[in-house]
Amino acid sequence: MKLAVTIDVEEEGLFRGTYDSRNTSVANVSQLRRLTPIFLEWGVHPTLLVTYPVARCDPAIDLLLELRDTWNCEIGAHLHPWNTPPLERLNYDEPVPSELMPAELLKAKLATLLEALAQKGIKPTSFRMGRFNMGPKMFSVLQETGINVDSSIAPMHRYYGGPDHLCAPTDPYRPDPLDPRRPGNSKILEVPLTTVPLTRGLGRFLEALGGPILPRSWVSWFAMYLGTLSVQPLGTGLRRIKAGVLIHSARGGQVLTIFFHSSELMEGGSPENPTPEHINRFLERLSNFFSWIHKRMTIESLTLSQLDNLYRQKEP
Repeated sequence: MKLAVTIDVEEEGLFRGTYDSRNTSVANVSQLRRLTPIFLEWGVHPTLLVTYPVARCDPAIDLLLELRDTWNCEIGAHLHPWNTPPLERLNYDEPVPSELMPAELLKAKLATLLEALAQKGIKPTSFRMGRFNMGPKMFSVLQETGINVDSSIAPMHRYYGGPDHLCAPTDPYRPDPLDPRRPGNSKILEVPLTTVPLTRGLGRFLEALGGPILPRSWVSWFAMYLGTLSVQPLGTGLRRIKAGVLIHSARGGQVLTIFFHSSELMEGGSPENPTPEHINRFLERLSNFFSWIHKRMTIESLTLSQLDNLYRQKEP
């Protein structure tokens, strides 16, 4: 089993719904140091997915470069369209779904982010779209860059404005360029978050129900909160995480992909971690998870690009 630990390194305020260009404070990034003892003890090599406000902050980037050496990790790109130039007012509520944005605007925003990272000597080959808002339009833009691996698909989830990822695979795959939720022949490797349906085929069943039979909001709520076992460490109890891992493994899963936000390590940075005590419990749960999984199975931590290289070696 391979383990991909991904961290969205981003500005504060998103948990309060402030999706605008003024949301640029990145004080939380300094808290990433708290992960060092855990990552070194359990040999975790994460992928740090960086937004534009972070890329523009010299102290934050200096720290990430230091951690890249300490953790032997990777720095990738994380696009938040609402505060990445060029900024254009569209007639939709923020965050504007990528499928409702002009392709040229998406392309320009991604170019801005990649250029900001390039100015710091970082050439990312891994990517995540803000709010997991990866649809055909954004995927077509991504294919024109040097990005080799994406981690923007959240199986069994549906977010504001779509796209719907209910029936997406739970293990890495090459997407269909016209529908990245489904396997195809893209050169980009998709590494979805590990969220395990309680039964096989549940996502396809719920997708068929949503709209013609039941309201999509009902179906989405059931899928996200009752129809899955999540292995994501924030807001998920350790017993539930373990159950999700065991079911994923029993079904032949090859990769566990987990994520959290840098802001969740800062006091008050998220609703789940309002106090230092909550953060300490989160870090303890994270360490206990790594301890358990190393005892339970043979596990190797890889960055997203290392996973891509591994899959390329296996493919004809």
